[in-house]
Amino acid sequence: MDLKNNFLKKRFVTAPSWRFFWLLFILFIVVFGIFFVSLVSYGYSFKDRVLPGLNIGQVPIGGMEKDQLKFFLDNMNDKLINDGLSFSYNINGKEENLIIYPLAGAVDGGSELTYIDVEKEVERLINWGKEAGMIKLSLVVIRLKIKPVVIYIKNVMVDEDRLLDSLKSAVDKNQIAPHDANIKIETITPLKYKITSSTVGIVYDFEGLADKVIKSWSKLEPTQFEIDKHEEYPNVLTDDVLLMENRLPAIFDDGGLQLTYIDPYNSQEYDWLIDQNKIKDWLQVQKNVGVDLLGGGIVFGLEKENVIAFLNENVASKINVEAKNAKFEISETGRVLEFQGSRPGVKLDVEKVYKDINEAFIERTWHDEVVSKSVQLTVDKVEPLTKTGDVNDFGIKEILGVGVSDYSRSPINRIRNIKNAVNKLNGVLIAPGGIFSTIEYTKPFTIAGGYLPELVIKGDEVKPEIGGGLCQIGTTLFRMAMNSAMEIVERRNHSLVVFHYNDPVNGNPGTDATVYDPAPDFKFRNDTDNYVLIQTYMDENDEFLYFTLWGTNDGRKGTFSHPLVQRWIPHGDLKIIETTKLELGKENCQSAFLGADASFTYTRIFSSGEKEETIFESHYRPLPKICLVGVEEKKECEEGDTECIFNIEQIVSSTETLDL
Repeated sequence: MDLKNNFLKKRFVTAPSWRFFWLLFILFIVVFGIFFVSLVSYGYSFKDRVLPGLNIGQVPIGGMEKDQLKFFLDNMNDKLINDGLSFSYNINGKEENLIIYPLAGAVDGGSELTYIDVEKEVERLINWGKEAGMIKLSLVVIRLKIKPVVIYIKNVMVDEDRLLDSLKSAVDKNQIAPHDANIKIETITPLKYKITSSTVGIVYDFEGLADKVIKSWSKLEPTQFEIDKHEEYPNVLTDDVLLMENRLPAIFDDGGLQLTYIDPYNSQEYDWLIDQNKIKDWLQVQKNVGVDLLGGGIVFGLEKENVIAFLNENVASKINVEAKNAKFEISETGRVLEFQGSRPGVKLDVEKVYKDINEAFIERTWHDEVVSKSVQLTVDKVEPLTKTGDVNDFGIKEILGVGVSDYSRSPINRIRNIKNAVNKLNGVLIAPGGIFSTIEYTKPFTIAGGYLPELVIKGDEVKPEIGGGLCQIGTTLFRMAMNSAMEIVERRNHSLVVFHYNDPVNGNPGTDATVYDPAPDFKFRNDTDNYVLIQTYMDENDEFLYFTLWGTNDGRKGTFSHPLVQRWIPHGDLKIIETTKLELGKENCQSAFLGADASFTYTRIFSSGEKEETIFESHYRPLPKICLVGVEEKKECEEGDTECIFNIEQIVSSTETLDL
């Protein structure tokens, strides 16, 4: 009996403790579940937003949605471009300021030499830290809330060559280049000459400035850099030249140098003579580190600049033959007819030829035996982009799509440039899988290539720039490719809203494509199983372009919606640039441009029924009216100065265009 009572008492005491344990366990599971779900939900809430706690430099961007982030970066990009790139440099102990405005090629809608690729950057920032699963993402979000992280813009684009050209053109006049000691020949018979002394130069350091611009813009900070300068010593000293005097007669004893070339197509022989008078004018004492001879590598050669100019002006014109692409016509029945067969081109290798010529004179410097008296010219073979084949097996049967654009009210040189490019593109054939490049098929953008200049504002000058009108070509090709359901490989909108490129139906910007050598380019891929053919037509009465793509329809269909403008951006106040390079009081002005954000949808529907949609978003930056105004040159002289310093504000742009 006692045992039974003890058992019941024990059971009565312990039963509630087990129940309590299970209640606590269940409560823990519920609380943990709620916490876990809340954690995952919180992390998931940032799926399409920038993670919290992220800062670009000192600017917080955490929590921004895609549209907000794009709006923010577009505005920051516009501000950085409008503010320009600021540099300072020292002249005679006085600091001068220089501003480079990054917009280039506004003659045709604009292409910046420095800009943020906003589209790529938005994708990168939205996806930053989201590579792992949702649980890990949630933990990252919490960590960022506790301890914010500073990141930087990665997609800052700089055209370094054009930036350095702008810098050098602005400050070169203030540099003193080092001069090598040299021999100046006065007469050959009798041989008379003078030795010119070497001088130390003062030059500016441009190396690394492009990287500094990228670093500054990556933090969304304006640029303000000093261009340093240093002494640069000559390669050839006066004592070096004195060692060479006794070798000078040998240079002329062997006479001139013959250049020879045999045309591989017709076996015709050509020759040119670098006679003794040219040698007299072009002779140069050089330091050749590859020559380990008496004199420490000091040799006689010819000035490169003069030789290259001679080759380009007198030799290349006889030798160079432009490669011809195969081109084809379409008959009324849709049959492909060949009207231009392909042919490889030939181009003089100017750098190699100069090297060979110079080495011939280096040989004369130290050798008394028989030396070279002639040089065989070196040429490169240039293959055509499209070669002739069996034209009737290309499968060109029907029209795939047509692109249209309006070039009315264009200046005469722009019209001629468009016509030149239209002729180059007519009949171009693209193989299956091939990528068409607008630049490749319309270059070279030179006067020899058939293009004419237009006037543009460059800093405080009005200068001609060759090739205006190429963006009309890119825009028409873009519309043709979309109406033909081609894969768009590369397209970038213009920086400015230009009426030539507005949609032909609703007049809004958005369906344009800019072209500016060497970039950006417009490219599309022929992703059909057959060749496609471009046929161009320029309606000179109504001033419209019509580009037609022929091929074999595989059941696909391409369309694009008319662009919608999400916002128009005011252009701001008039900007005046004073210059001494215009007559006093004279004005040259460029029109203002409204900015805009626009978008449209490109749709491809394939024979399988598969549908592919691509949204093209375009940001056009505002640009105020810009006027150059001629002013007097101002002199600033301090008492006791023997030389006045001219203090003119230098504002250099890599092109802001004149609306003529």
